[in-house]
Amino acid sequence: MMALFHRLKNWRDTSGTSAIEFGLISPILILLCIALYDINDMSFRTSNMQTAVRAGIQYAMNGGEDLDAAKTIVNGAWSKKPSDGNVTATAACKCAGNTQACNSTCGTTMNKWITIPATGKRVYVQWQGRP
Repeated sequence: MMALFHRLKNWRDTSGTSAIEFGLISPILILLCIALYDINDMSFRTSNMQTAVRAGIQYAMNGGEDLDAAKTIVNGAWSKKPSDGNVTATAACKCAGNTQACNSTCGTTMNKWITIPATGKRVYVQWQGRP
């Protein structure tokens, strides 16, 4: 009886503990890696779009007034443009605080604003399996 009690008291088999701990933590690590990849991809695409819009704004700041040329510059600089990516360019002019057409004459200095917004959703690649 004493031998059985001694066996039960010293029964601390730790083999397999590491495998169980890894099995519990591995789904969390996998989800963390996927989330980090998605965040990195999103920030890269956002940065790429902002750089392209900056190129179009730089064109306008250097005196360019052709809105179609500004859109072409943005589209050319947007290297990772999604399939639904859209760029628009608009101009607004004010003369003495009043909004006017940009081709009209003004007695004072006409202020001109060019706005270039870009939009696009992230497009996921769809995997087509075998039928």
